[in-house]
Amino acid sequence: MLSLFFVSIVLWGSPTRADAAASLYLAPTSGTFTIGSTFSVSFYLNTGGQFVNAVETYLSYPPDKLQVISPTTGKSFIQVWLTQPTYSNIDGTLKFQGAVPTPGINTEAGLISTITFRVKNLGTAAIKILDNSRVLLNDGKGTDVLGQTTGGIYYLTLPPPAGPIVVSRTHPDQGRWYNQKDVSLEWNAPPDIQGYSYILNSSPVDDPDDISEGVKTRVVYNDLPDGTYYFHIKSLRSGEWGGVTDYAIHVDKTPPAEFKISFSPGFYTSNRRPIVDFTTTDAMSGIDHYELKVIPLDPPLALAEQNETPFFIEAAPPYSRSLDVGRYRIIVRAYDQSENYYQAESNLTISNRLFEIASKYGLRIGAFTLSWPIAGVVAVIMLIIIGYIAKKIWNLHRKIEKHLEEGALRHPAIAPKLQELTTKQKEYSGDKRLLVLLLMVSVLAFGMFISIPAFAEDDADTAGSSVEPPIVTLFPKSVSNDEIVYIGGRASAPGAHVIIYLQNSETGSTLNQAVATDKTGAWFYSFPQFLTVGKYIVWTQLKVGEELSPPSSRMDLAVAPTAIQFGKNRFSYQSLYLVLFILFAAVFFGLLAFFLYHSYHFRAKKRRLISMIKEAEESIRRGFSILHHDIEAELNVIRKIKMKGELSAEEKFREEKLLKDFNQISGYIGKEVWKIERAEEEL
Repeated sequence: MLSLFFVSIVLWGSPTRADAAASLYLAPTSGTFTIGSTFSVSFYLNTGGQFVNAVETYLSYPPDKLQVISPTTGKSFIQVWLTQPTYSNIDGTLKFQGAVPTPGINTEAGLISTITFRVKNLGTAAIKILDNSRVLLNDGKGTDVLGQTTGGIYYLTLPPPAGPIVVSRTHPDQGRWYNQKDVSLEWNAPPDIQGYSYILNSSPVDDPDDISEGVKTRVVYNDLPDGTYYFHIKSLRSGEWGGVTDYAIHVDKTPPAEFKISFSPGFYTSNRRPIVDFTTTDAMSGIDHYELKVIPLDPPLALAEQNETPFFIEAAPPYSRSLDVGRYRIIVRAYDQSENYYQAESNLTISNRLFEIASKYGLRIGAFTLSWPIAGVVAVIMLIIIGYIAKKIWNLHRKIEKHLEEGALRHPAIAPKLQELTTKQKEYSGDKRLLVLLLMVSVLAFGMFISIPAFAEDDADTAGSSVEPPIVTLFPKSVSNDEIVYIGGRASAPGAHVIIYLQNSETGSTLNQAVATDKTGAWFYSFPQFLTVGKYIVWTQLKVGEELSPPSSRMDLAVAPTAIQFGKNRFSYQSLYLVLFILFAAVFFGLLAFFLYHSYHFRAKKRRLISMIKEAEESIRRGFSILHHDIEAELNVIRKIKMKGELSAEEKFREEKLLKDFNQISGYIGKEVWKIERAEEEL
């Protein structure tokens, strides 16, 4: 038996799910139970006609509504518990893990355990069998054959009234949440009642004290904080206190938590079917549903859809629909179970793919948006840098061009040597070889110069009315004069008309438009034309038949100018930024082309100049070699004179000068061409 037990443990380590046949279920699967009472739920296994030898099951329940007293295992078919059944009334979890020796068990209703719960609070409690539960087949492989699970739903209520029958005009349904914080309670009053004792607290079941509060049959509690309360009352008759009636009150005046709307792939996109995502929480009554409205801001779409789309549609996140190119205002309302709501708004722009990179918010680089001020600073810095580099290469180009125009003989690396050579030749010899050499150098340099092509540079009065004014729930705080203005809300009468007044604060001119309410009292209107720049006052009235409501509270509207406006022609900030971006791109690529052009010609002409300098240098070196030979010949003459006798002072001076010039000319002859190239690069 122990070996089978360990085999079961090993088999649990690597099960594989086969064709589902077994099922786990609870009995009963439903029921109604009162607060403070207990009830039992049995947990069964149906093996589906197969033999199984191990189960591992997990259950969950709401710990704020139910409390486990104890799971009973006395009548379970499990013969070996790997671990004793465990539960947590904090997390709301139960765990069963056990085995049956070979050949296992084949049953339609094998009892795993009976669990006893105590009811803690009102509401609906769902007991679930979790997905990580397993039923292992006795096939030597530990195959998981669990295919179906059936949990239970249980309704938890207060005990039936044992005292006066209590009703509430403000909170009539004990199972619902209400956003009214003032609670009115009433109860019946038989003629022989001597008094009532009652109390309001947070305990689901309580017994008021035996002190009479009088014989009044109504009580009002004002300004209750959010939460669940219980009203307990009993009556005094013939000197005896009767049973207690408990009445539940749920108050939630706080809207759901603040949230933001997100768009995928982004709020500015060329994707015609973006994904709109939104989610939030509610601390008290919980989220009931979401409502969404898409408001076009560009004509003619804004006017075309005005009477075609409902005021709001119920939607679940994530939401997606196909949209045309244009600007939209997305409004999402999150409602809790007491009908409070939080409203989130955000703009969405569907652009042509060509203009997707530039929005009014900045320059889009993948999923990142670089704001226009920062993009402008970066653009200016880039233009300055490339402009500086372009100017630098242009100056170098001009310098090379100037050297080519002057010729290699006037180059700083050649001119001093040529001057020195001329001076020395005049000093030492009148030989015509020097003239021939200079003429050869000049002709060579001139020939190279003329072979380089020249560089060409490119250039009522409603007092006493019973009609309530409409409530405005949709209204932009500010718009630009290239956006359609919208307004919407709810009215107390369906099928009535809402009159919308729009007054220019500066000129005093007023226009009014009427829009019908739908069957729920909702209304919405988009103005058919753009508004001029300025400040406006907006108010509304509701007209039911011939009766007008008082004016609603006034709302301020600021209409901001677009970037540029010429008469009736408007250019949005987005268009302006796009034009600036195109201009920047044109200047940038123009400077880049300028830089590349001059850089190329600079390098080409530099190579030609270096070649010319090398040729001239070689000619000068040959000239110095000839001069070197002449000086050496004179030195040999002086040496012969010295061998014959003493030199005169003039001859000694001549010898020293010849030696000095000889050494100097030897240095000129030894110059390397790379030094000339280096000097050229430093220019």
